[in-house]
Amino acid sequence: MRDSLKERCELLTENYSVIDRNFKWEYEVMHIVAANTFTSVGLKADPEKMKECKDMLAKKHGFFTSLRSTTQLALISKMAIESDPAAYLEEVTAVYEKIIEGKVFSSNYMVLPAMVICDQHKADEADAIIQKMKTIMEKMEKEHPLLTGSEDLAFAALMAMTAENVDKMIEDMEGCFEILKKKFPMHKNAVQGLCQVLALSGNGTEEKCAKAVAIFDSLKEMGVKYGKTGELAALGALVDVDMEAEEIAREIMECSELLKKERDFGNLLLGEEYRSMFAALLVVEEYALGKNGLYVTTLGSSIAIEISDLLLTAFILLL
Repeated sequence: MRDSLKERCELLTENYSVIDRNFKWEYEVMHIVAANTFTSVGLKADPEKMKECKDMLAKKHGFFTSLRSTTQLALISKMAIESDPAAYLEEVTAVYEKIIEGKVFSSNYMVLPAMVICDQHKADEADAIIQKMKTIMEKMEKEHPLLTGSEDLAFAALMAMTAENVDKMIEDMEGCFEILKKKFPMHKNAVQGLCQVLALSGNGTEEKCAKAVAIFDSLKEMGVKYGKTGELAALGALVDVDMEAEEIAREIMECSELLKKERDFGNLLLGEEYRSMFAALLVVEEYALGKNGLYVTTLGSSIAIEISDLLLTAFILLL
């Protein structure tokens, strides 16, 4: 592991500890997402500024808006690293309102595409991107009506900003799906998420699928527990890293082991599989920041919301 990646791991654990102490009532997995927002730009977490941003958000939006639900910590951490948090919030709000226009209900997942669009400084292109995003969602729903839902919106936004030809991208995604569903037959929903990320890569369909599988298999051979649900999508961002699959897997393993040594990360409620996923996202940041780094917050936030929703559902069922 090179020194800069080790420093990135150490900064993530430091940031996580700071945020965990200051935002105890937020979902634990969102603490990691917020911590990584600061880590991705090489900053130490600033809880005071985050609290200021939280107050700013509360003054602008009522308690029951999706902007203040599971996604709140992800949003205020993004605001906190901006030079003008208020302007960022205004921009995200405007794009979010375009996304939910005409809908009776919104969801936590609808905030993420608004953030994705604004993070890429494309708020002025929001109308065209949202229309393309909706087209992509319609095409995915046609292909996989039972697998496609609002959790796919953030990935669809990334695809909309990347695709020159939507039909060609969907065709590529479907080609990946046909290959990978055989590898993970019991996890087709997660496979679709992985395929959405793979569709953003310019490599050939078989080539990128083979590399994603090779990374997963290498991790397994090294004794690393890596999940087959939402975590699979993170592997898609690694296929463009200019390293052999075994080397990438080794970096993930070493990152995960380093995170585990830290008291807070070693005792994570979510366990080794999710720790390995965040280790994978750190590797993406380290080796592919210029190309795929923009996906990290999106991937982490999407998966975190999915995990948080599952935990909330489980909690409600226990009541």
